[in-house]
Amino acid sequence: MSESPFRSASSLGWPARLLLAACAFLIFFAGLGTIPLLEPDEGRYAEIPREMLAGGDFVTPHLNGVLYFEKPPLYYWLNAGAMAVLGRTELACRLAGACLGLAGLGLAWALGRSMDAGSGRGTGLLAAVLLGTAPLYVALARANIIDMTLAFFLGATLTCFWLAQEREKGERGERLLWYGLFACAALATLTKGLIGFVIPGAVIFFYLLLTRRWRLLLRVPWLGGIALFLVIAAPWHVLAARRNPEFLWFYFVHEHLLRYTTPEAMREAPFWYFVPVLLLGLLPWSGLLPAAATLFRRGWLRERPELVFLAVWASFVFLFFSASHSKLIPYVLPACLPLAVLFALTLERAATEAGRTRAWARGGILVGAVVLVALALPFLWAALGRVPQYSPEVSPVLLAFALATLLAALAAAILGWRTGLDRRGVAALAFAAALFIGCIWAVGPRVGRYRSSREIAGMLHARLRPGDEVYSFRCYPQSLPFYLDREIGVVHFRTELGWGIDHLPPAERVRRFPRAAEFRERWSSSQTFYLVLEKDDLDSLKTFGLAPGPILLEQDKLLLMTNRPVG
Repeated sequence: MSESPFRSASSLGWPARLLLAACAFLIFFAGLGTIPLLEPDEGRYAEIPREMLAGGDFVTPHLNGVLYFEKPPLYYWLNAGAMAVLGRTELACRLAGACLGLAGLGLAWALGRSMDAGSGRGTGLLAAVLLGTAPLYVALARANIIDMTLAFFLGATLTCFWLAQEREKGERGERLLWYGLFACAALATLTKGLIGFVIPGAVIFFYLLLTRRWRLLLRVPWLGGIALFLVIAAPWHVLAARRNPEFLWFYFVHEHLLRYTTPEAMREAPFWYFVPVLLLGLLPWSGLLPAAATLFRRGWLRERPELVFLAVWASFVFLFFSASHSKLIPYVLPACLPLAVLFALTLERAATEAGRTRAWARGGILVGAVVLVALALPFLWAALGRVPQYSPEVSPVLLAFALATLLAALAAAILGWRTGLDRRGVAALAFAAALFIGCIWAVGPRVGRYRSSREIAGMLHARLRPGDEVYSFRCYPQSLPFYLDREIGVVHFRTELGWGIDHLPPAERVRRFPRAAEFRERWSSSQTFYLVLEKDDLDSLKTFGLAPGPILLEQDKLLLMTNRPVG
């Protein structure tokens, strides 16, 4: 067995390490606040903490002034804290996810270092690089959504388990790692509910079942660990239930049981939905999947517990959410960390041994480079102004990223073809992947014009006078209340606000969430109203008896109109 070229990464000097750290910082934080909050999720998870700060209630979440118990509050608290320090900005809203995404690279490094039979340092660094250049992982870390927070604490829970069981009983740090497991599981539970301990518990159970390591359970400080879990996770649940009698049924039955087992959330998709999500989201490294499969040779259940652990972790996350009746792209995010470590182990094995693993890994690197070349071309075409739906003009920033991605991916393909597996080819491919992430960021401002209400809010700020009211019609632009720093009325629309609307006093319900017939008299009054609606609903105004007024602003998707003569 020859020395892996990746292990020499552990001997990198301080300049190289600082350069890698700077690249990681840029990938997760550069331009984080330059793109407006996108509908619907980013607007929702900015507005809830804004209302917490405005109302001083950090126990009962509200969305646009109504009860909202779909998620526990940890992510809201993180965002509220960032807003309290940095102000009501896009940067503050996205900071927690970016920080935890960057911290997730540390988990990949720790797992890779522990699982490699050699020095481990090169594998740990490689795992962090692969995870930090996966488009799905980075894009979701830079978005104002809950899922990266959940993925981090789930990953931290299982990383603590792995590192604890690797130590000898009574070894220094073992007990601290067991308590870290319970604390991180509690924080995951405070992030997104029962899956915070169900997923880690199931992964650990199946790992112990397949490896027959049940005696590990005797080393776990169960009494102290469970007590720590309850001290962290239980207080909010108890307070929320005491203040809101309907909380327990809605939170545990509606949001956990019914959402998973029925089409209640209206997010059904085929069982194979997450297959293309992972293949595209982990590019260019998903080309290594066939090579990774060759690691599972005869006797791997007995001899390679690290492979068992990573396979169970990634497979359970994938299968658990594939079986759900509610599917969204970010749900599979917790599978990215174990897959990145698995790919790093694959490259290490391929670099030191001849055979199928090496051949498949070399092919996977080439496939990843070629796919990046193919994906860079549409971005390059759009940057040149050849896609009118994007922009009829040349986009210099997108052009720079697309051209650089194309050149770097071509270099990675050439190096992979000529030299096989070495640091230069993998480094070139990682660089190309980072530049491809830059392409995705560069289209953000244009996407923001279609999926954000920041521009509408800017116009309203200049026009609103005391007594004026803002409503939306048959839609709810989630970012609008955040940008206006006030709640809005919603006409003839319920969706996720429905449960909270039903718990309003009748008079308040009619005032803030009227049906079209209830809103008609107000719209035709002398009071100034502003109405936000989708272009496709313009004709529906007359159908519901509302006379269209002057249009003040027209976006790709939304319109802003008023019921009073302009000027």
